[in-house]
Amino acid sequence: MTIIAARLRSSQVAVSATGLALLALFAFWPAGAGAQRPAPVRVDKVVVQPLAETAPVFGRLVSRMRGSVAAQTIGAVTEMRVQVGDRVVEGDVLAVLDIEKLTSERDARAATADAVAARAVAAGARLERVEQEIARYERLRRSAAFSKARLQDKEQERAWLGSELDAARAQLVQARASLALAEMNLARGTVRAPYDGVVTALHTEIGSYLKEGGAVVALVNDRKLEIEADVPAARIAGLAPGAEVAVLLPDGSKHRATVRAVVPDENAMTRTRLVRFTPHFGPTTTPLAANAAATVVLPVGAPAPALTVHKDAIVRQGPQALVFVANNGKAERRPVRLGRASGTRFEVLDGLAAGDLAIVRGNERLRPGQPVLVPGAKAGRPPPPKAKTG
Repeated sequence: MTIIAARLRSSQVAVSATGLALLALFAFWPAGAGAQRPAPVRVDKVVVQPLAETAPVFGRLVSRMRGSVAAQTIGAVTEMRVQVGDRVVEGDVLAVLDIEKLTSERDARAATADAVAARAVAAGARLERVEQEIARYERLRRSAAFSKARLQDKEQERAWLGSELDAARAQLVQARASLALAEMNLARGTVRAPYDGVVTALHTEIGSYLKEGGAVVALVNDRKLEIEADVPAARIAGLAPGAEVAVLLPDGSKHRATVRAVVPDENAMTRTRLVRFTPHFGPTTTPLAANAAATVVLPVGAPAPALTVHKDAIVRQGPQALVFVANNGKAERRPVRLGRASGTRFEVLDGLAAGDLAIVRGNERLRPGQPVLVPGAKAGRPPPPKAKTG
């Protein structure tokens, strides 16, 4: 019995301690704790702006500089300096042909040019000597030592040496041209990149013999890209050169582009025309590549005024679209009916009015009537509860 009584007394002490703790908690609980704290949000005005109906057209990225780099001379390939996937800059060596043979040809033609130049110098010296002899005979024309036959012989020799000198000079021009061609072939024996790019294929290998114009590697410049799209002829009217359009890439990023050219050649099968766009790319999560997909968003008609709301203000609850509006410091939920999309905004057909402050951040967990705190607005405390009279 003594043990049971002790246990009862300890239980009464525990209950009393719990009751005292609860009383202390309620004593210090603030009077306005039952009121909701304002939720910080960001807003964007519902505005009337020109809105044009758009339609997507599938296009592709194309490089303005791509193709096969060809050998400009003949010879066997002795070195390959690149592999598929290597990035090169203009002037980098791609391959080397048989330099020794080309060097020997250059040296042989240089020797021929030197020999012809020596013959031309010798012919010129002999002609100069004959000219001096003729001048001496002319001075002796009135003397007894003058010989008309000798003068005639020298004049004939002068004519012959003159023609020999002319022939030597022509041969020298030809020899020097051959030497320049040999030096050009020697320089072209080293195949260099004509522009910056990435090697996409090898068309030859060490030991292969290349003719002039033979393909060496395939090169594509992935830094100078355009967008190419087959646009229906009915939508060409709004695509004047310089017109700006939106571009969507497969990674979800959005960019701008301007019309560079509309090719005046209509496809009879598809009734489309080729349009080239100059893109203005921003950051992308996937590296750009030639032939990659790109969706061009084209305007369908002339812009018309429309009531629009930012896309981040839209909250979906099943098929219903909702927008929370900041109204007198509280969140007001409004069902809306949306129309066309244009960039980051939607056309509002019903549910909002111009000037409404649509909540675009912090609207995921809002409840109707919940206090909201808008940056720049004065944050007030909820009014104290009225005292009961009675």
